Amino acid sequence: MEEIKYHHRLPIQLRFTDADQFGHINNTAYFQYYDTAKIDYARSVCNIPNGNYAIFAVHVEADFLSQVHNTDRVEVQTAISEIGTKSFTLHQRLVDSDTNEVKCIGKTIMVAFDLARNISIPMLPEWVDAICKYEGRDVRRKEKADLACHS
Repeated sequence: MEEIKYHHRLPIQLRFTDADQFGHINNTAYFQYYDTAKIDYARSVCNIPNGNYAIFAVHVEADFLSQVHNTDRVEVQTAISEIGTKSFTLHQRLVDSDTNEVKCIGKTIMVAFDLARNISIPMLPEWVDAICKYEGRDVRRKEKADLACHS
């Protein structure tokens, strides 16, 4: 698998309520940080949500590698690695801004959604084009049949 390049970076302001009495950031707060970065990526790259369309998470996973303390400076780095017909795979990691230590890695499957009709929809071509341009490569999923024809 190709190494993921993270072009989107969002500094995160740690909140007093994110930490326990020992100054450790609760693991559940990481998902809020990831959500904040997802929204920033979607708005800045694809202009969504926009009143008609949105994206929703249908699968989320995370690996917690190292503790984050309330005195740390962190950022969320985000990349989209693959776009399917109605969904895309989004990778994120929480990184110490001073040391570049990766604290947590996450992966989310997101689905395109029509808010008026209340149904999932195919990814809009303008979204796909904008994501591919932003990521600097074609991230559209290659179908197995296409791969077999070219091997």
